[in-house]
Amino acid sequence: MLKILFLSVCYTVSFYSSTLLSDHFSPLFMIGFRGIISGLLLLGLHFSYEKKISANFIKYKKHYAYAIVFGFILPFILGATILNKLPAVDTAAIETAEPMITYILAAYFFRERLSKKQVLYLFLGSIFAFSAVIMEAQIERVALISWQELFVLAIAIIMAIGWLAINKLTHLQEPEEAIVGAGLICAGIAAAIMALYSETIKFSVDLIPVALFLLTIIFGDLIVTRMRTKLGKQYSATLISLVCIFVPFITALHQEIFKHEHYSYKFFLIMIPSIVCFIAFYHEELKIQTQRLS
Repeated sequence: MLKILFLSVCYTVSFYSSTLLSDHFSPLFMIGFRGIISGLLLLGLHFSYEKKISANFIKYKKHYAYAIVFGFILPFILGATILNKLPAVDTAAIETAEPMITYILAAYFFRERLSKKQVLYLFLGSIFAFSAVIMEAQIERVALISWQELFVLAIAIIMAIGWLAINKLTHLQEPEEAIVGAGLICAGIAAAIMALYSETIKFSVDLIPVALFLLTIIFGDLIVTRMRTKLGKQYSATLISLVCIFVPFITALHQEIFKHEHYSYKFFLIMIPSIVCFIAFYHEELKIQTQRLS
């Protein structure tokens, strides 16, 4: 339980710090710089104790292609170019929709099975969270369903496919540092190339932006992405996708306190039972894992 909660906290710190960075760095340039640095660090770490790159890039080229494109390049670039322009509630919708989409795809393609209690907790948690997000979106716009919700849903599906492809590689015993390192480098190169042709490069060398950038690398790439990949060998893909459960809540608090964008009290009240349901899902999976090992 502590591993998953620690992962959730690190994910939230990473998400929060990367959000603050948007005021100091041009998005694609930041993604490019971050991806290349983090990827090289992870591959260097892998090489330091293996004395070689032991990944089977050629043998599993199809799996690596899916993992890199859907797990790294598309989410990173879409996040940098599109999601920053959407309201925070639309971005939060991705975090609430991804676990349910992951479960559906994992059940269909990988025959992943959850207990009846887990399905109930997942369903209720997703309904509560998505209701809170959509209710808040309705306050911001006249139309309840717009191109924004449909686009956000498409991104959530892409991210779910990406993590399932990454999860498949871990079950093939591919080293997580190589998977994540290669993915981050490819995403970084793609973002850097796009940044040169599509945006004015903006970056800051002040203490606070640099500190936030380092926090994003440490918590987002070196801890969260690597640890999430590693835990895919032990837990269900659906459970791992739930590391993002606190993000909508933290995002709303940030918007409310620092950007003075009003969120209704109902949003926070509905998010609380959602988080409780997802924590109950955690507990149930961990209990099942303990029974399997005993």
